[in-house]
Amino acid sequence: MKPSGTTTRKRPRWVIPAAVLAAVCVLVTVLLLVVYPRVGEWMIRGKVGDRLATKLGRDVHFGAIDVSLGHATLRDLVIRGPHDGDTPLIHIDRLDIEFDTMRSLVGSVKLGEASIDGIVITVRRDAAGKDNLGDLVERVLEKRDGSESSEGGGGLRPTSLTVTHARILIDDAVTGATGLVADASATWKPGELTAQARQVSATTLGAPKATANLVEVTKKSGQPPMIRIEGGELAVWPKLALSGIDGTVVANPAKQGEYTLELAGGYGGVPGKLWTAKGAVDLEAVTMNIDLVAAKFQLDKLAPLLEKTPVVDYAGTSVDANLHLAADRSGGKFSGALTLRGLNVGHPLIAAKEVHGLDLSAQVEGSFDRASQLLELRRGDFIVRDLPFSMTGSVTRVASATGEVQLDPQTGQPIARRGPAGINTLKARLVIPSVDCQRVLNAIPVEMAPYLVGYKLSGMFDTDVTLDIDWANLDATKLDGRVGIRQCRVRNEPPESPRRLNKEFEHYVEVEKDQWMSFVVGPSNEDFVPIEQISPYVIKSIMSTEDSAFYHHRGFIVSEFRTALVHNLKAGRFKFGASSITMQFVKNVLLYREKTLARKLQELFLTWHVENTLSKDRIMEIYLNVIEYGPGLYGIGPASWHFFSKPPKDLNPVEAAFFSTILPSPKERYKQYCAGTLTKWTTGKIQRILAIMLKRERLTQVEYDQAMATPLLFAKDDSESEDECKRRVTKAIKNARPTNPLKR
Repeated sequence: MKPSGTTTRKRPRWVIPAAVLAAVCVLVTVLLLVVYPRVGEWMIRGKVGDRLATKLGRDVHFGAIDVSLGHATLRDLVIRGPHDGDTPLIHIDRLDIEFDTMRSLVGSVKLGEASIDGIVITVRRDAAGKDNLGDLVERVLEKRDGSESSEGGGGLRPTSLTVTHARILIDDAVTGATGLVADASATWKPGELTAQARQVSATTLGAPKATANLVEVTKKSGQPPMIRIEGGELAVWPKLALSGIDGTVVANPAKQGEYTLELAGGYGGVPGKLWTAKGAVDLEAVTMNIDLVAAKFQLDKLAPLLEKTPVVDYAGTSVDANLHLAADRSGGKFSGALTLRGLNVGHPLIAAKEVHGLDLSAQVEGSFDRASQLLELRRGDFIVRDLPFSMTGSVTRVASATGEVQLDPQTGQPIARRGPAGINTLKARLVIPSVDCQRVLNAIPVEMAPYLVGYKLSGMFDTDVTLDIDWANLDATKLDGRVGIRQCRVRNEPPESPRRLNKEFEHYVEVEKDQWMSFVVGPSNEDFVPIEQISPYVIKSIMSTEDSAFYHHRGFIVSEFRTALVHNLKAGRFKFGASSITMQFVKNVLLYREKTLARKLQELFLTWHVENTLSKDRIMEIYLNVIEYGPGLYGIGPASWHFFSKPPKDLNPVEAAFFSTILPSPKERYKQYCAGTLTKWTTGKIQRILAIMLKRERLTQVEYDQAMATPLLFAKDDSESEDECKRRVTKAIKNARPTNPLKR
């Protein structure tokens, strides 16, 4: 029985279900907020990571993973392969992925939008030829067999992808090529891809550097991909760059791997479109056919580029060129034409004055073989100032995989001597067809041949010269052929031609820079010595050191050209000459001794004319009477009295040999006279000259024995001390005009 006064209240029937529902909600919340992220992270690291690793054939490592409903954020995602080296193929800072929440609850993966921010891709190939990308590309491009969607109907491909702040590095140890994309971005969705690479650069052995401000790639479904380039630059070699390159590269829908390109640009950073390039590139066949055209334009458009070059007064200079390039795996071929009108140049090594009107046209054709590194010019037909000639030849270059000359590991020296830019062999042939001699002379600009103005020639001229250099065996160098100047005849000549030297003439010398003196070369000058009054030992000694066959050649020592070339190649610079006494005569009497191309051209012509105008004895007589023997000391007469207090006819073999030793540097070697004694080098040189004279029967054995026992004694006076003498010599050397025009 219930107590009286007590009321019984019934519990509502919905309380228990509500409690159960609340518990379920709490459980679901816990599952979604706590368990779900952990399960999601586990699935990504395990299931998704394993599938991705299997597909790519790479190790896949995840850093932090944050999973929420329908969204996952992955940080420090690394994809690494066996040939990556120290840097993985791919490193992603952050990857955000949307996915289907409901399907994920039943263990299926269906991705939505994805975005990547901060990715570094490092592509490399080692010296053995093994790369870290090739097999991955094949895996990605292979046809899918449905395995990706077999597990619950899901897939690892997002519905769209956005990439920002990407960086790409390329390093190829086989070719020495490197590449860098400083910043890139891309967006992809089914049927459409857009990618932009900014600040792109690449270096190779063939072209030192290529860059582009922007490279954009677009691909839409059913359309071929297109590449657009802005602000590109290609350095063909360090001082020649194609710049401001803009244009497009479009895939050929009819042939996989083939692209057509249309590009245009300028030179050396100068604004403007001065050339176009059109053609096709087949990446699968590795072939290229391109036509480069530089339509006629005036060089004033390149004014900023030409300001510090020898090219001057270029406003009226025009260029017109075209070149066809064809290349494949084995190498390439080229052919084309160039026309240059009104070129003007000015440089101290060319001529004292600016050279004007250097018109040039050319037709060239050649090839390059990659395996042998052989560059061959099979056709090189040129016309310069109406003078036709052809230049053909070849160059081979041997280098290591990195482009460097291989060194002996023990000595550190090159295994084989190489020429400039690693050149191994050089073959060249110069041919000038039979043309009027006057036509050849007219082809030389007046500024380069002022001493030839007024000459009129008759006859026909031709040239055929070959050169063959192997830097691994320089002693086998070949220099052969003929220069047909002997077929020319002088019909008229200027008043200052060598013919005037048959008579007495006034000779000028520059004692110091801008300080000139003159003296008469002839009987009216008491210091002049006729050849018959000069000791024969002097002539024999000079011939033994300077030009042994002087009385037998026609001004040129042909064999010495090859010898001097070999010596210069071994020295790596132009140190040795091949001057005959006649050529030295021309330099001292007719031309100033500066080292310019203009002087050399005139020297060759005037040497030929001197030999056809003056007798050998007259050439030798003038030569010995004008050359320098010391500071302000010119002519064998004054020199003989100054050094030995005797007339030139009484000079003995030792004294004659001494004069031969000082000719290359008379001021510097005059210091021996100041000191009153010979240097060890000069003593040895005199002995070697005497030995040569004996060998060539210019001394008898008795004369030689007597000379070897005869000391050389200077006839010095006491008017000048040794120190005063040396100070005078030092001043003369310092104040002399340098023969190198660049140092003037």
